[in-house]
This record gives sequence, structure tokens and C-alpha cells, in this order.
Amino acid sequence: MAKKVKIGIKVPTSSELNRRYGNLLINPSTQERPKLWLPSRFLALNYQYGGGIPFGKILEVMGQESSGKSLIAYDFAYCTQQLGGHVIWVDAEQSWDNSWAEQNGIELDKVTIISSTEIETISDAIADLSILWRSKLTHNEPILLVVDSIAAMDCTENINIKMTDGKAEMGGRAKALYKMFRIRTELLSKLGITQIYINQLRVALNVGFGQDNTTSTGGKALGFYASIRSAFYAGKQVTKKVKGKERKVGKLVSIRPIKNKVSPLRNTISKAPIYFNPKYVEYVGFDRYHGFADILVEEDVLEKTSGGIYKYKGKTVARGEEKFQSVVEEDDKLRRKLIKACGINTISVTQSKIDELVEKGINLFPVEGNLDYESQSDDSGDEEEEEFED
Repeated sequence: MAKKVKIGIKVPTSSELNRRYGNLLINPSTQERPKLWLPSRFLALNYQYGGGIPFGKILEVMGQESSGKSLIAYDFAYCTQQLGGHVIWVDAEQSWDNSWAEQNGIELDKVTIISSTEIETISDAIADLSILWRSKLTHNEPILLVVDSIAAMDCTENINIKMTDGKAEMGGRAKALYKMFRIRTELLSKLGITQIYINQLRVALNVGFGQDNTTSTGGKALGFYASIRSAFYAGKQVTKKVKGKERKVGKLVSIRPIKNKVSPLRNTISKAPIYFNPKYVEYVGFDRYHGFADILVEEDVLEKTSGGIYKYKGKTVARGEEKFQSVVEEDDKLRRKLIKACGINTISVTQSKIDELVEKGINLFPVEGNLDYESQSDDSGDEEEEEFED
């Protein structure tokens, strides 16, 4: 009988691991990589998300009809352009309008529109445009990808089939979306592409009593890949009296955090006004200072008395939230002090961080060598066995 020989385990050395895996192995304690966040102009939302959206991460905005989903995407797009960046907008709903975009402060020459509904085509276009713009923007400027919307996208096979020829394959869209996230996430993260995916909220059937009966379209993949997920709910109309008549100027919206992997999960933003009629209001979009007073009180920056008086360092600022908001809007110096005191990220804060990196000659997202990536439109099939839901 042959004698059994015990084979010992060879412990690899650090140099062997470096040769084999290179920069795939990261020691976070020695990694000096400043974190950049793309902010919105809505202070309470920046606070809720933890600073906005981190460069290279995914935000899923789910919402009801006319609840401000596209408006918040426009707001992040505006901030992207103010920081010298570029916007890639997937117009799957075929709803892009130049005049409305300009009304939201968007510079049209800093936007590239992908006008398609085919997931495979969109996936490849996103990859190509991301590499192109990151090769041009070499000073850590933000690049924002907005997909409007997941519900309007479908796989090529389902789009091209005639309804009279037969039923489309169940789960085809979810499979194509899963593959898109699987093969694109690493590339977009390396390039620092901040991503917003707009999605619809639907009512789920067969949900137990007391459980959340809302669901989103496109399967489960986006829910797992997104770092931040939030749900937008439309409320009452906001009206304004003009020449003796009540005019509809906006809505009240509540924003509920669903998931946050980059910051503590914070409270729901309740009854935030959004304005959509520039004829009767100063600007369209979210009320930028809604909820700011509550944040300052929560962070112990402001003191609020039982009589509704807000005090900063013992001095009275205003009585009542509405008056406080007016003071903050008018007093730039006080506003900057309060924002800094509670640590809310803004365009100017992010710009200063980008400028520091530029002064040090640091490019966080270099386009080096040949960035090979898989084309999705060449082969839309996915052999992985997963449970998909449309």
C-alpha cells in the first residue's frame, strides 16, 4: 500500500500576490483616495444622502407620477455642469425637451442625449461615451449618467418582435438589465461616472398586511447594484394667488430613503415643495432650503425655543420656519456659516476638493491604456441562471 504524502500549504508572499493581482488588492488604511460627492441644490436631500451621490456610485430614484423624479435629475445635472462636468442623458421615454432643460438651468452644449429604448444599444453607448468624456475631463470633473427611465427600456428581442407573431419572452428585459449592470459597473466606477436611474413605483400584489406594497420595474438587479435608493411620493398641489385667481405652481413631495450603503439611513423628507411653473415662481425645481432648519436643530447648530424662535450661538435669528428660511436666503454669510456647521455638502465644497486635487496633480480617474470591455449589443443572451421579475 502506497504511503500517503501530506502536501503542505504554501503561504504566498506579498511580492507574489502583487505580481499575480496587482492593484486589485487594496489596503484601505494606506489608500489616500479623497471621496468626491456630487451634490444637488436641495440641502435636505444632500443631508439625507450623506453628501449627495458619490462619484462612481448609483442612485435609484423611484417615484409616483409627477413626483419630481426628473426634476431632481435635472438638479444634479445642473450641479454637474457647474463643476465643469458633462451629462449623459438616456432619453428612453423620448421626453427630452430643450426649452424645459434650459428652464432647469441646463447648458445644452454640455449634454449628450442617447435616444434609444434598446438596453443593449444603450449599454454600449454608455460605455463608449463614458470613456470619451473621461479622456477629455482629466481634472476630476463629474460625469453624470441619467437613465430616464428603466420602465421605458426593453431588450432588443422584445422590441423587434411583432405582437402578432407571438408573446415576448418573460423576463427578457430583467435579464438584459442584469447583464448591463454586471458588465458595466466596474468600468463606470473606475471612470467615476455618477449614475441616476429613474424608475416607476408600482403596486405589488399578494403583499401581507402591514408590509410595503410598492415595487419598481425592471427586475431586482438595480436594487442590489444601487448604493442609494429613495422613493418619491407626490402630495397636495401648491397654489399661488395671482391677480385674484389661484394658480397651480407646484406640488408637495415626500422623499423616503430605502437604502443607503454610503451613509447612515436618515429620516424621510416630508412635504418638500417642488415648483414647475416659471411664470409664477422664481425658479423651477425643489425648494432648496426646505427642512434646513430641522437639520440645524437636529445637529445642535441651532436652538429652537418652545415659542418657535430659532437661535444661533445665543442670538435670535428668526421666529418660525418660514421667516427663518427667508433670512437664510437673503443672508449669504449666515447661510454659509450654518451649512458649514452642520457639514452639508454643496457645489462650492465639492469644487474646493476638486481644486485641491488639481493643485496636487492628482487625477482620480485616469483613462490608461486600452480599456477593453464587453459589448452587450453583439450578444444579448445571458447564460446565468437567475430569478428575474419584470
